[in-house]
Amino acid sequence: MLHLLEPGRIRNEALRTVLLVARREFLTRVRSRFFVIGTLLFMALLAGYIVLQALVFSRATTTVKVGFVGQAQVLAQPLTAAARTEDVKVERNDPADIRTGEDKVRNGSLDALISGDPASPQVEVKDDLNPTLAATLNAIVKQVALNRALTAAGADPTAVQTAVASASIQLVFLDPNAALKTQQTVVGIFVAALLYTALLVYGQIVAAGVVEEKANRIIEILLGTVRPRQLLLGKVVGIGLVGFLQLTLLGAAALVAVSRTHVISVPNVGFTAIAGGLMWFVLGFVLYALVYAAGGSLVSRQEDLASVTSPLTMLVLGTYLAFFWVEANPTNPLAVALSIIPPLSPILMPARMATGDAQAWQVILAVVLAIVAIGLLNALAARIYANSVMRIGTRVKLSQAWRGTD
Repeated sequence: MLHLLEPGRIRNEALRTVLLVARREFLTRVRSRFFVIGTLLFMALLAGYIVLQALVFSRATTTVKVGFVGQAQVLAQPLTAAARTEDVKVERNDPADIRTGEDKVRNGSLDALISGDPASPQVEVKDDLNPTLAATLNAIVKQVALNRALTAAGADPTAVQTAVASASIQLVFLDPNAALKTQQTVVGIFVAALLYTALLVYGQIVAAGVVEEKANRIIEILLGTVRPRQLLLGKVVGIGLVGFLQLTLLGAAALVAVSRTHVISVPNVGFTAIAGGLMWFVLGFVLYALVYAAGGSLVSRQEDLASVTSPLTMLVLGTYLAFFWVEANPTNPLAVALSIIPPLSPILMPARMATGDAQAWQVILAVVLAIVAIGLLNALAARIYANSVMRIGTRVKLSQAWRGTD
């Protein structure tokens, strides 16, 4: 019976050891002034940046490209003059006909096409109409209707009031999802940049922590009671939890800021992007941190750390830069493949999820492949870490760390 229970007891002891190491790493770092002050500072800067953008955009003069067709051309001059007083500049570009104008609206050459009766014009836009311009145009249209009613009905106030009350523009949305797509693209870039920064920063922290323990000879004390693989996993889990906590706080600050300023539509964009970003931070951090820890175990001085981590840094940077091509070509088979395969998926897939371009099967496949890659890297990194972490002095060659020979 004891023989049958022994494997289970050993697994429980190993798990307990990993959790103890993770707890030590987590508590040591979250209690530090660097974490507390840095997190509060980043939250304040992020919220301040969002608020500043909202203020700048709300006060800036907006240029709206408008085309007038047919009888609606009589609205051009009064609309241009009235909109100017509201910090909106109307740039007139009249198309030859309605169909040409609609094509220009679809491709972005025009923001609005106005046609039809001046007392009830049709205004065609791609996804949205500047609210100031809409209000100004409505006022002008009502005035046109009022003038007609006065001419036709003389001084009959009932006829005048009825005509004015019923006059309005007829807004037609040619692409109602364009505004949401723009918001998703902005959030996707933000998610990619945040994950790129987080993976680099916390990956370097893992590697630097390993080197510090080697340099201070603390590793010799720790390995007297903890196995190398347990120490490696505990360190990765502990520092990963620190990063997860910090990103959660930053995400909460961003949500509060955008909900107050209405820079983006929070229910449609914010929660999904943050949840996906946090999930992929966990997968991406574990994926990269294992390799960063293994690389840190090859050297004994902080000065030598860059030589072993620079390839990883270049890989993360290259992945972030690749996102802009992937975002511009979301349906390209190569772009889809790059966002699915590790180690590129931790940055590319959450960004594609935020932009709304990632399909469910692509996300599931990317998660499965990331988990498989983590399992393989765990075995590889644990072997390198175990064979090199106790070698203090000169840099350990990768071949020596793999074979465990001098």
